[in-house]
Amino acid sequence: MGKARRLLLAVLGLLGLVGWSMVKHRRHMSSRAEAEIKKANSFGDQIEDLVVARGQCPQSERNTLLMAYWSLTFDFHRGILSLLSNRFYGSAFALVRPIVEATIRSHVVIMGSAEDVRKLREDEYRTNLSTVGAEIDTAFGMDNFFESFLTSVRLALNSYTHAGVFQLGRRFSGDDLLASYSEEEVIEVIRISSCAVFMVNNLVTKHFGFDEEWKQNNKKLFDEWGKHS
Repeated sequence: MGKARRLLLAVLGLLGLVGWSMVKHRRHMSSRAEAEIKKANSFGDQIEDLVVARGQCPQSERNTLLMAYWSLTFDFHRGILSLLSNRFYGSAFALVRPIVEATIRSHVVIMGSAEDVRKLREDEYRTNLSTVGAEIDTAFGMDNFFESFLTSVRLALNSYTHAGVFQLGRRFSGDDLLASYSEEEVIEVIRISSCAVFMVNNLVTKHFGFDEEWKQNNKKLFDEWGKHS
């Protein structure tokens, strides 16, 4: 018996699955999840346009990194929504940690030391999810928001991204080899990724003194999206 087959059987044993069968089609998405994706796409487009309409931002080492993270976060957001729309759930869930990471780093590039910025620029920065949440909360007065969030999702983020048991356990529906991600889990991913682009957009508009755009980002668009989510 080959190593790959032994590993697969070990995983199946771990998950308590016996006698599975192959299923080719992907599970249908609920109308509620489809509506959430539509709203999230519209929300992302509207808040992104607030910054795009400004034409340009002041240049500096920190600002350049910040805008790169801003762009990447919106890219991840669209990627997650597109993957979910096409029912590639595992790939979408794997991108949640990267979009959270980009959100974290966008805050670090503003609050961090010159050494932190150097590490980000040289690709030497390593995010410690156990400690960075409290650091961001302190720097931006966020009342334990980041620390609480990262504490609750840290293990799941890592597992989904690194092909851990959170992912493997959702490759089966009963005895069928058919991906099984619940409606609530899908909607949670949509909302986390949408909150990520909101937070980075909020950071950018505040940092650059785009006061009117900051107000629209917070009071109009985010509040309106939240009412229907």
